[in-house]
Amino acid sequence: MNYLLALGALAVGIYTLSFATWLWKQQNKRGAVGTFLLTVITLAVSFYSIFLRQPF
Repeated sequence: MNYLLALGALAVGIYTLSFATWLWKQQNKRGAVGTFLLTVITLAVSFYSIFLRQPF
C-alpha cells in the first residue's frame, strides 16, 4: 500500500516538474526555480512520511 501512495506523489511531482520546465522555456526563471524547489521539498516530505516515519 505504501508503494501506491508513493506512486501517486511521484506522478504529481513529475507533472509539476514538467510545468517547471515549461515555465523555464517561457523565460519565467524565478517561477520555474520556485516550482522546482516546492516540488522537491514536497516529494521529500511525502517520501519521508510514507517510508521512514515510525508508526504510532
